[in-house]
Amino acid sequence: MNNGQAASGLLGDPAAIEWDAPSGECAAIAEAWADVRDLCLDENPDGLTAVEARLAREWALDVALAERLVDVDRGLAFRLAANGFDAAGRDAAGADMEQWEVEILSLLRDVVLWLLDRLDDEEDARPPLDPELLEELHRRLRELERLHAGDEPPAAEDGFSAEKLQQIIDAIPPPGHEPAPELVAAWLLHGLGRLRPFGSLSDRVARAAASYSLMAADLFPLTVRREDRNAYSDACAVAHADGLAALREVVATSQRRSFLQGVSTLGRVPSEPDDLTGVISVISDQFRSSGSRLRRNFADAMNVATEVFWHAKARIAGIEADLVEAIDDGSGERRAFADYSPPDHPERRNWHRKQVIDGVRRQGYFANLRNFSAWNRIGLDTPNGRSEILLSFHAVGQSFRGVVAGVLIFYRKRGGEIYDHQVVSREPFQVNFRDTVAGARRRFDAWLEPSMRAALEVWRRGE
Repeated sequence: MNNGQAASGLLGDPAAIEWDAPSGECAAIAEAWADVRDLCLDENPDGLTAVEARLAREWALDVALAERLVDVDRGLAFRLAANGFDAAGRDAAGADMEQWEVEILSLLRDVVLWLLDRLDDEEDARPPLDPELLEELHRRLRELERLHAGDEPPAAEDGFSAEKLQQIIDAIPPPGHEPAPELVAAWLLHGLGRLRPFGSLSDRVARAAASYSLMAADLFPLTVRREDRNAYSDACAVAHADGLAALREVVATSQRRSFLQGVSTLGRVPSEPDDLTGVISVISDQFRSSGSRLRRNFADAMNVATEVFWHAKARIAGIEADLVEAIDDGSGERRAFADYSPPDHPERRNWHRKQVIDGVRRQGYFANLRNFSAWNRIGLDTPNGRSEILLSFHAVGQSFRGVVAGVLIFYRKRGGEIYDHQVVSREPFQVNFRDTVAGARRRFDAWLEPSMRAALEVWRRGE
């Protein structure tokens, strides 16, 4: 089925929207998260509640910062998302916030939690989007104006157009046709942003509507990091001409990041359980890892990641050969080399441990080198010293939940000291236990090229 012409005609867009285009990575993420979520409902419901609460806080901060309702830097936003908006959370984050700012963030958080509760009560696996829901979202999000205005009267209500809203909803194929959820979310962002049925609040409602559609498909609320806002704006600007391709990728990027962080958070083990029950709970989680069928399926992620590792080794060997030729000036003072450690190597698998853990910590998740660790490395020796480009594959989360990630790290060495240490890949590469080898290899190739280009550019500029 292709409703592209109807969608195109709605806004006069020249490009048809391919509603039947496969979801790809987001489909695997949705299936894996649904499985992990069901497992946690049985084994760790409190942990799942904590993850969903954090996702709601991140969404609240994303919307509030995007619309300049509150003003905090990225570091503080990260700590607030982790610790909460209440007094204890603000103290832990070191935040000095006005009460109205706290109320704005809390209201936005409650919007996502309300949507999650609504989805839990739905009988349909993927409930349809209806105008009443969007109107209720508009009403709830309208409350922000009162909080933000303080003593001043809020701005006059924008005119609401039920006809425009229905046009946007009618363009989406019904749930039985299973359009890719990231494409539906991109359409809602585009359609609500262009037709603006809720006036100046349409962008705010669009983010909430997109998040609802994603959560209904077992995905995560849409968040756009500060560093991705230019890409988001550019994608919105060209959506009428590219069939939503760029906007769809922005949505997919947000899903990859949220999934990685959600799985990592669910797998977090307290370092010092505060009572006997806590210790036994941690022991149970550790030794139950091979008990259930789903947990046994988690190993599929390691099998796929191992295939990607060997594929990466061949790619790295080709890059090494090109670099050897490129930097050789006949002096013998410049050389490039490559080496590696497969997942089952008893000693090498733990090399570069500090570089990996320090780099991944800045990405917002935990690198588990116990369950899975493999790497490929390119070394560059010149009169200026040694530089290394490290491709690390590692399990995610202290308790393994079937996800393996990869990052590309650059650093220099001099006199045994490591400096200029940085993660050069824009985002982590990841595979989960629902992925296929062919799909993972294809995504890896698209991920590696810009990441390696960034690493070599950092090295070149420092020589």
